[in-house]
Amino acid sequence: MIDLIELFRHWHAGRSQVQISDGLGIDRKTIRKYVA
Repeated sequence: MIDLIELFRHWHAGRSQVQISDGLGIDRKTIRKYVA
């Protein structure tokens, strides 16, 4: 299960989708779906 709070925390900290993907092990397409 994806921890959306952690994903948004990274996003609002200014990290790129690639950095979030590498850090959390989530596919970039999944990240794009939630932060779009």
